[in-house]
Amino acid sequence: MYKQDLEQTLLGIDEEAELEIGPRDDRPNVVLVGGSAFMLNDVTNRSVTHDIDVFEADRCLREIIARYPEVNGMAVAYCNQMPFNYEDRLIPLDIGARFIRYFTPSLEDLAVMKLYACRPNDIIDLHSQAFVDRLDWGLLERLIFDEGEALASSPSERSYQEMVCAYRQYKKEVLG
Repeated sequence: MYKQDLEQTLLGIDEEAELEIGPRDDRPNVVLVGGSAFMLNDVTNRSVTHDIDVFEADRCLREIIARYPEVNGMAVAYCNQMPFNYEDRLIPLDIGARFIRYFTPSLEDLAVMKLYACRPNDIIDLHSQAFVDRLDWGLLERLIFDEGEALASSPSERSYQEMVCAYRQYKKEVLG
């Protein structure tokens, strides 16, 4: 999917949700992760991604989202790779949605997720110059090394140590 396809799919979900759910006092939320989050924030060299990874969606949206085969509504499997207080750092996406509020985690939270996974596409995303230039390196360091963040949500000490090792290598590669 190209960025335009991502946006059109998300706007389709938005329109369908508005029609089915109807007026409400508050707008429902969706948090996107993975390659689609990088593309929608314009911080990747990749022009396509396979799907849209939904990390979190309000309950009222889950049935609607499930109707879209290009949307992976099970990205909750990544929850052990997300720094503990990521909700405080969400980035709103301005794609023209009228009903749903779409967000991605901060670039630094996304970096931690990518460092845990360390797949080929993750490495490509992490090395994008646009991504590197926009990173708040101080915040990223805090998310990785503060005991209340990445370590607090890590599935194991070993997994956490592997991510720290990947971070040190990544930092050396992009900053010298």
